[in-house]
Amino acid sequence: MTWSVTKASGSSHPSSNVAECIQGRLQVAIEQGGGLASTVPATFGYTFLIVNTGTRSCEVRGYPYEIIFSTESGQILKVSTSHERTVLYAQPEVERVVLRPGGVASFGISYTYGVAPPGTEPTSCLAPLMDLRLPALSSHLFSYEFPVRMDVCEAGRKVEVTPVEGRTTPRV
Repeated sequence: MTWSVTKASGSSHPSSNVAECIQGRLQVAIEQGGGLASTVPATFGYTFLIVNTGTRSCEVRGYPYEIIFSTESGQILKVSTSHERTVLYAQPEVERVVLRPGGVASFGISYTYGVAPPGTEPTSCLAPLMDLRLPALSSHLFSYEFPVRMDVCEAGRKVEVTPVEGRTTPRV
């Protein structure tokens, strides 16, 4: 798939009559490989791009939710989410982001290895899949699924999530 990038129009006035985005008219892509493995503890993350594939502008506001990590057999691995600044991503204020048709927004999910309690069995916590839902209408109907490689035990069963931003990369 080839995308041409159009910037989101950013924040706009609350009185604007732009409707909330419908999840089925948004496409999400993952950029993997970000991290600071040379630091101890090591922080890794994923940047997600959201594209409005609809024919009208729409808005998103807030954080992705129902971020679920699972094993190859489908077992859900419990992970808590927080909204804290990390070495990879800032934690900006939640803003209303208006996406024009073809407009792009982003958010980040990061985690830190080296916080697992002693004696944790890492191989029992490998998560090759992540499902998430966007702060959009009809998000209860389906989720986006991505291949990942994360040991949730080694990450202390915690991930940090940024809000959706009207930029092609989350703030650092």
